[in-house]
Amino acid sequence: MTREDQLIKRITDGDASAMEELIQMYYPELLRYCRWHTPDKQSAEDAVHETFLKLLRHWDGYIHRGKFRAYLYRIAANICTDMYRSHWNTDISLPEGLITQENGYQQAEQEADFLRLTALLPEQQRELVILRYTQQFKLREIAQITGLPLRTVQSRLRAALKTLKSKLSEEGWQ
Repeated sequence: MTREDQLIKRITDGDASAMEELIQMYYPELLRYCRWHTPDKQSAEDAVHETFLKLLRHWDGYIHRGKFRAYLYRIAANICTDMYRSHWNTDISLPEGLITQENGYQQAEQEADFLRLTALLPEQQRELVILRYTQQFKLREIAQITGLPLRTVQSRLRAALKTLKSKLSEEGWQ
């Protein structure tokens, strides 16, 4: 039995501290995921908090079948999608005047480039690229999270990468 399974069993048996442990276990990776879908860290934190609140509100309806992580990411994805649609546009850029020698500048610049590129993709393809390349999920895990067949995940991811390659060559990137 995995740590996740043990915690879920304890929660089902009424142990409130197990829910805290489960939240602590998934908070960092969900924050990283939501950060790719929101314009700033505060918004990502809000999305993660809302994810766990929604999980708590609907806990009684959850039936554990060994796919809790996928269930949790599906909630987070829906919340991020709702937040994105209602509050933000896709114009992502770095602040003017950043000093290029600052620690983390290159990584921040690469992340901003990645966000600009993925913003050009249809929503379903963008989600697959983010799950695969920022969260390092395997294709089977992505299929569980999105509820898509594995072959569909593979073909949409392939199409997304082809689109990104085309956009990169149009813009003269190497």
